[in-house]
Amino acid sequence: MVEQLINASNDVATATAQLVAAARVKANMYSKTQEKLELASRAVTDASRDVAKAVKAFTARKKEEKDLDLSKLSIQDHKLREMEQQVIILKLEKEMNNARRKVNEFKKHYPEEDDE
Repeated sequence: MVEQLINASNDVATATAQLVAAARVKANMYSKTQEKLELASRAVTDASRDVAKAVKAFTARKKEEKDLDLSKLSIQDHKLREMEQQVIILKLEKEMNNARRKVNEFKKHYPEEDDE
């Protein structure tokens, strides 16, 4: 499952790069639309890289937790670890929502400007 997430993230970045390359051939290089497409492509690449890093970090943390004997932890340590996980979840959800918002912004602005 982890490898699939990383592969899917890389596939999205690759497909985006191919789409932008195809658009470069047909579009006016200095158009506002092309500039926006290039920016969107960079945002997708950055987000894809962030997803892969988050998955790898999660996997490392999961392995660390797997090696940890939870039965030896105190109640306070259990609660602390649970809260740490909730913080991680909230941060990842925030990043995902921000990425979705950026994608929606690109979708909103792309069709209005047809200056090629």
